[in-house]
Amino acid sequence: MADDISRQDLERIESEWVSNPSPMLCARLADTLRHMGRLDESRQVADTGLRRWKNNISITVVLAKCYRDSGLLEKALESFSVVNSTQPQNLVALVNLAEIHFQKENWSEAVNYFEEYLFEHPGDEEARDKLEEARSRKNSSTQIATETEEDIPEHEDDVFPKTERMNKVLESQGILKEAFSESVEMESDEYSLEDDLFIVGNSPDSLLGFFSDEECKSLKLESYDAEDE
Repeated sequence: MADDISRQDLERIESEWVSNPSPMLCARLADTLRHMGRLDESRQVADTGLRRWKNNISITVVLAKCYRDSGLLEKALESFSVVNSTQPQNLVALVNLAEIHFQKENWSEAVNYFEEYLFEHPGDEEARDKLEEARSRKNSSTQIATETEEDIPEHEDDVFPKTERMNKVLESQGILKEAFSESVEMESDEYSLEDDLFIVGNSPDSLLGFFSDEECKSLKLESYDAEDE
């Protein structure tokens, strides 16, 4: 569009701005400079206008576009968000917010803004294509995140050694976790569920019940009887 703007057109707008400044002329001059690629001058004009007419929507839109053209995406998001908060149905703000979030790969935000924009302007096929791509990327990211979370233990304190003895201890305490319902390796071939004392629902009377007679003898474990003292 820069080729369509002559030097005379720019001088005329500048003259009107100097002689009779107004928010409309400010936005028009800043946008003209933006289209000509004179981004620094465009921002200066817009900043001057916003100091005089704070939060004027037309000037803020031009400034936001200028930020985006300059690659200052965070500043562009901030300015377009100001417009969106004041005018939620402003199509320029909605489509730019959607495209910037798309560019930054913020898929959830991109989907939300594209949906709002297309609700107001359903005929934009390019925006609809980007919406579908953003939805696809969002779903893929969510699936990857879910699969990753499943591989991480909830807490180190929740991780018990997967042995048959620990399985029985947890059963006797009524806190057996679902993870221990799976098959676990036996500590020794001498243990079996049929012969052991620790059948589900049958808790031992003392801690000695967790050990076999042979283990009690080897470890010199004896029952404690308070009446003997």
